[in-house]
Amino acid sequence: MATSDGSVGSGARSRSRGNSSPIQVYCYHDDVAPLRTVRHNGPTKGKRFYGCSYWPEQRTCDFFKWYDEVDDVKVLQHRVLDKISRISELEDENECLREKVKKLKAKRRSLWMRLQRWELPPLR
Repeated sequence: MATSDGSVGSGARSRSRGNSSPIQVYCYHDDVAPLRTVRHNGPTKGKRFYGCSYWPEQRTCDFFKWYDEVDDVKVLQHRVLDKISRISELEDENECLREKVKKLKAKRRSLWMRLQRWELPPLR
């Protein structure tokens, strides 16, 4: 099967054959992109690449990255995962702070009502 650039890979079935990759790279479907090898004759024959996990059986997401360029992808994927984790932490922290604010507002109302009942003169 040929890709848009004319290279031929082992196909998505390579996942079941245990085509192991030194690192996990994900296609735009958020699935592991299998490591494949160009098999057609030409200047890129034998060169390894990552491609969409659904190629060639289904419509692909057009993910493609040469194996020797994957460090950029790996670094970016780790950054994204770190950011997602940090966002989750901040959302949890935000929820805790909202609860604290809600409790403080209720306490302020309660204290204000107690102060009103005592009818104390205002502070100067």
